[in-house]
Amino acid sequence: MLSVEDTQPTIPVQYPDDAAGFIDPNEPAGRRGCLMYGLLGLVILGFSGAIIALAGFAGWSTGQRIGQTNATATQSAVINEQLNRIPIDVRDGNQVLLQARLQYLLTLTPAVAGLDSIIQTATAVYENSLPTPTPPPTATPQPSPATATPQPIIQTGDATPDLTALLAQAQSAITIQDWDTAIDTLDVVMSFDPTFQSGAVRTLMLEALTRKALPLFRSPDSSGLAEAIQLTDLARQYGDVGELNYESLIAGLYLDALNATGIDYNRSIAKLAEVYQQAPGYRDVLSRLVNEYVTYGDALIAQGQPCSATSQYQNALNYQDNVMVVGKRDAAQTSCQLQATQALIGTVMPGTIQPVGVAPVGEPGG
Repeated sequence: MLSVEDTQPTIPVQYPDDAAGFIDPNEPAGRRGCLMYGLLGLVILGFSGAIIALAGFAGWSTGQRIGQTNATATQSAVINEQLNRIPIDVRDGNQVLLQARLQYLLTLTPAVAGLDSIIQTATAVYENSLPTPTPPPTATPQPSPATATPQPIIQTGDATPDLTALLAQAQSAITIQDWDTAIDTLDVVMSFDPTFQSGAVRTLMLEALTRKALPLFRSPDSSGLAEAIQLTDLARQYGDVGELNYESLIAGLYLDALNATGIDYNRSIAKLAEVYQQAPGYRDVLSRLVNEYVTYGDALIAQGQPCSATSQYQNALNYQDNVMVVGKRDAAQTSCQLQATQALIGTVMPGTIQPVGVAPVGEPGG
């Protein structure tokens, strides 16, 4: 039987078309879920792109700092070498080399600190080295040639020295393995006349540069590596440097690793690993590589990333066994597993109804 309410007309519910955020109850739930996941994916993609861009900028900035550090270290080594040779030139009375050395330092930018006082001191020493004029025995004193006004150390004239004598001086310096004097003298020869016995000059320069660079490459003290690399680069202008190509390559990788230490772990580790792959016994490369892995792992632990730290500790153990590093790896691995467990538990949202097991038929609840 129909009731009175059943016979009354009904008014369909009207939903405004422009209602912001309105969800149609008749719309399938799957369609709404796809829309939400799509928006969430776009947000995550945007964050990922920003992180990648920031990481790339950080890597570029690090490379710029390292390149600038290498260039500064090389120029400083050259300046220090020139300054150290000036007192020797003054002592030996080698005015030609002293003039060339000071003129080179004057061309550098920024100016070398204290160079003006060095020039004044060198000039004073030169003037004092002149012989004291001896009065003639005659009644009428005659002017002595030694009383002539001394020429300054830095000259601007076009006078050319005796290049043949300078070349002979360079050859003598090479005979006694005085590489610095040979290099400086040959530089003077080429600066005045690049065509003067060019074959002999280039051969002597190649020998002097390579013979000076080799012991610097192989010295236990790594402070001379930058200078050795620069000498090798200069020597390539005069001929084949032979084994110094390999020495320069390894030393360059090693210096890059040292410059990146404490700044960019990934770069320093990569450079040290490359050196170790080509020359396992090179200097302290093994101990530095292991220590860099461990230090990187410690930094990751401090940042709350035990899982990544575990990998770095294991990398160190792959190169060298160490009980202390084993303990750090195991502790990091335990922390990593604990983080994973906590993350799994945290995926159950508060207020969510947990699934309840169904009791078998015939038992209470079944």
